Amino acid sequence: MLYQAIVVAALLAAGLAEAREPSRLAPKDAPSRGEVAPASEPGERLVVSGTVYAADGRTPVAGASLYVYQTDARGHYRLDDPMGNQNPRLFALLRSDARGSYSYRTIRPASYPGTRVVQHIHYEVTAAGHGTRIFEIVFEDDPVITEEVRRRAKEPGSIYSLRKVEPGRDAGRVTQDVVLPAR
Repeated sequence: MLYQAIVVAALLAAGLAEAREPSRLAPKDAPSRGEVAPASEPGERLVVSGTVYAADGRTPVAGASLYVYQTDARGHYRLDDPMGNQNPRLFALLRSDARGSYSYRTIRPASYPGTRVVQHIHYEVTAAGHGTRIFEIVFEDDPVITEEVRRRAKEPGSIYSLRKVEPGRDAGRVTQDVVLPAR
């Protein structure tokens, strides 16, 4: 990884590459609903939805920025650099609506190739006047999930959110509410 960072820095300095990382902050007019993986993307379809709340866990937060990203069904973030998550191919920038709600359509991500890393979807959620919450959804029925991850997912403030995929008519459904920390 360090070698890759050095090479990229050298290419940027020489003007032979351009920075391509997307902003992690959703535009003010971003939708509350979107697609992380288009319908043409291979994989098990999922619909993820939830509400963003203030630190009290009850007050919905309108206009919160959600940056979600993940691997594809083969465990790759990018086709040209499968493990490089700095510019993922499957991502969405959303804003919670007036009720704090958001949703997106995607596929179930795969583990990184040749590893026992749990399947996961990354979240970065922030809103004016609130702290930022960074975590990962992991799946209860993932065959490589460990008891350690299950235990840690139950701890307050964990980076893991253990989710069950509920059956749906056209896709599995996952509910992921987000409680932002106080600033």
